[in-house]
Amino acid sequence: MAKYLVVERDKIRENIKQVKLRAGHARIYGVLKGNAYGFGLLDMADMLRDEGISHFAVTEPRDLIILRNSGFIDEEILVMRSTADPEEIEKLIEYNATATVGSYDTAVAMNSIAEKNLSTLAAHIKIDTGMGRYGFIPAEVDRILAVYRYLTSLHVTGTYTHFNRAYESSRAVSEQFNALGEVTEYVRAAGFDPGTVHCANSSALFKYPYTVLDAVRVGSAFTGRIPVKGNFGLMRAGYAEAGIIEIHWLRKNQTVGYSADYKCHRNVRAAIVPIGYSDGICLEKSFDMHRFKEAFLESGHAVKAWLTRKKFTCTVNGVTARVLGHVGMQHVVVDVTDIDCSVGDPVRFEVNPILAGMMLPKKYI
Repeated sequence: MAKYLVVERDKIRENIKQVKLRAGHARIYGVLKGNAYGFGLLDMADMLRDEGISHFAVTEPRDLIILRNSGFIDEEILVMRSTADPEEIEKLIEYNATATVGSYDTAVAMNSIAEKNLSTLAAHIKIDTGMGRYGFIPAEVDRILAVYRYLTSLHVTGTYTHFNRAYESSRAVSEQFNALGEVTEYVRAAGFDPGTVHCANSSALFKYPYTVLDAVRVGSAFTGRIPVKGNFGLMRAGYAEAGIIEIHWLRKNQTVGYSADYKCHRNVRAAIVPIGYSDGICLEKSFDMHRFKEAFLESGHAVKAWLTRKKFTCTVNGVTARVLGHVGMQHVVVDVTDIDCSVGDPVRFEVNPILAGMMLPKKYI
């Protein structure tokens, strides 16, 4: 029985429309990192290009190469990962990338290889206003100016930063936004052009309109999933789908799943669906920090779910159905006692497409 990550084109098109309304005259970089958030690098790139978006952003140089080799020749492709690795720099030059420069040492490495290749490498200067991964800190503005003055094989075409708390802190957004502005004003005062200035990611685009500068970088908003509260007209796109392979009756008091944590309270008509956590079902990002804040939030969510008797559900023939017991590696058991369904009928599951997209084939509809 086939199973897919199903992606609805009409919902993505509606999300693109909402992004364009918010972006106004700003350039839109379609962010395709993480296999386009699980939706498929080339499929999403094709859709965005069809909708008039001709600037892309990726993290990995290999994605740049895939796009160029697949016919994306004239589109600008910003590689957002700064790198001083000579092999990667060679690829950035060969495949006509717009590179990200995150330090003066990286700028020197890029300039040296571009000079050796008798070429010029377009680059955006990254400003680190809080992420801590790479980027010039605002106090290093003299080193930024040195890139303009001395590294003539680098052509600076943009300057940007990335918000680390756009989903939760207006104060942090304001501070990072102002820090970027101070750097770009210093560059202009020194007689240089910071190029296309951008900072708004999906969350900031919808929550903080003032962060829309020359460009915006949008990825998760195309999927209809942004981690900020509010009704922004976005449509949640993408779900997992698999067909029922067997239907049988479970008796009252019969247990279901590992640990026998679920016991039937009545006779239950059960549908077996061959999909599970190895396909991205019921998988979420685990905590990678264990401060009081994370522990409190996690325990709070668990207690709330228990108090409200929250259940894990799916959809069978348009009807919400409960999943019984724990999700298995490749199976779930669904209560279809009151649902008209047969073997072969499709069952839909809400999933994180970043995870499910790595495990399931995509089906665009």
